[in-house]
Amino acid sequence: MTTQCQAFRMSRRIYAEAMLFCIIVCRYGCSEGVAETATGSTIKGRVRESITFPFSAEGNQSYSVDLLFNNTFKIVTWYPQPFIHVREKYKGRVSIGSDSIWLNKLSLSDSGLYQVKIEYTSGSFKPPEYTYFHLQVFEPVSKPDITAECLGSNVSLSCFSSRGTEVAYSWETLPPCGNDSCVHLGQAIDLHLHSLSPSTTYTCTAHNPVSRATSDSVDLEMCFLQGSQVRWVPALCATSAFLVFGVLILLYKRKKHQQSKSETIQVEVDEPVMEEEPPFTVPSIDPVYVSRLC
Repeated sequence: MTTQCQAFRMSRRIYAEAMLFCIIVCRYGCSEGVAETATGSTIKGRVRESITFPFSAEGNQSYSVDLLFNNTFKIVTWYPQPFIHVREKYKGRVSIGSDSIWLNKLSLSDSGLYQVKIEYTSGSFKPPEYTYFHLQVFEPVSKPDITAECLGSNVSLSCFSSRGTEVAYSWETLPPCGNDSCVHLGQAIDLHLHSLSPSTTYTCTAHNPVSRATSDSVDLEMCFLQGSQVRWVPALCATSAFLVFGVLILLYKRKKHQQSKSETIQVEVDEPVMEEEPPFTVPSIDPVYVSRLC
């Protein structure tokens, strides 16, 4: 009896150890398998559009399909009978067929890791199948605008697109030169131009992984015209100042002359006129008259 008990206990121990070993192998082995397939494929989507998660079930067995977000958040469960259960948050945004799940009306917050899980419910035992997708959602770019700042022969160009995520910018000349060295990268560039520049017309392109848009062209000849105007401004200002100064001097001299002339006339008018007195004469006495008196 004791021997039988010992044998029974030994078999239970062996069975327990075997079960524990299987659990450990399955846990770590399955986890490594998931990690290997978790790299998955990358899907790029546009805001307000749709993307597809394809799947494929083996044989004619019954199965169910789950779509999970970041491995934990279940979005939809589907049985081909058909039966579908969609999470409240995603109602009106999910549709499903025999080999695909569609996620519609994408937003930027939908970016993340998705998992399609196929679980077989009939036939021989088969472990669940997992397919992983890395979804990146982008907002398309809008047509960019160019601003130019002319500082003589130095020109600063900047480009801006009012809409889009992860926007990159590049510049090209018109007509295209067909050489990568003619393409400038960056939202802003500084150029040094001269009258012999082969091309002075530039366009800016805004782009991200799902869209691209090109601006209207800008011709930098306007900077040369502005530079010529700017060079004439000091000379024009100096000439104008000299002429104005000369006119002011002439007006001042003319005014002084008129004032002097007016003062002379005024003095002549105010001075009294002296009448000349006739010369003093001694009255003559007639001799005859004198003799008569005597």
